[in-house]
Amino acid sequence: TTLLYTIKFEAAMLAESKMSSGERNWFQSRKVALIQCLLTVLTTFICYVVALAKGHVSLWPIPMISYCGVHAPEKYIFSIGLVCAAFLMFLFIWIVETADKIYSSKFAAWALGFPCSIGLMVLAVCNCVEEPTLHYIGAVSYFVCFAIWCVVCSFKELSYDESLKKDHWITVRKVLAVLITGFTFAMLYLFIIKEKVDKGRIPVCEWLAVICAELFVGTFYFDLGRNFYIEQVEVASTEEEKEKKMGREDEMP
Repeated sequence: TTLLYTIKFEAAMLAESKMSSGERNWFQSRKVALIQCLLTVLTTFICYVVALAKGHVSLWPIPMISYCGVHAPEKYIFSIGLVCAAFLMFLFIWIVETADKIYSSKFAAWALGFPCSIGLMVLAVCNCVEEPTLHYIGAVSYFVCFAIWCVVCSFKELSYDESLKKDHWITVRKVLAVLITGFTFAMLYLFIIKEKVDKGRIPVCEWLAVICAELFVGTFYFDLGRNFYIEQVEVASTEEEKEKKMGREDEMP
């Protein structure tokens, strides 16, 4: 009994010391961005390779990404992988909108960010052959909403922290946002004028838009750093704590 009490007491003291020192054991926010990026890219390319190996698509002209998820077995990988990616996209947008590292408003998240996540889920679940209407509604929602969200987030800087404006990842995201928007609306324009997919320009625009979109998401793995956690608590590093402590000591009479 004494030994059990001692173990419980030491565990409680350890937990209390962690809380007092600002340590958190939650999942780092930046890993959500990394996993979402890798999952989407790997799912897309694996489906393309499997579809190519099964003879369901051709090497050139490169197929639309949706065509890589029509037949078995790749359609199961396509649906499961992109549904999980859509959930992570929803979580990612919530994180960056509340972690003080993005330049947008919560209105943009609800009007653009979250609808693009829902669109990704719809296009993943609804096959472009079996449910073409729902699939293409989901695809348009995903591409258009995400492209506009990227532009809004990248160019609308918040004024509360001037130091963030010098962050080089901001410049990278601005370039990627312009590319995503360009490829997305070029693809839509080619669809509107009814250009044939087998010419290759529409699929190329789609693949480039997706690659740039996932690179955009991936930048937050580096930008969020190690101090942001999934519960949206920013934990100061040891050096930052020392600087704050020294600052308080200097202010003391």
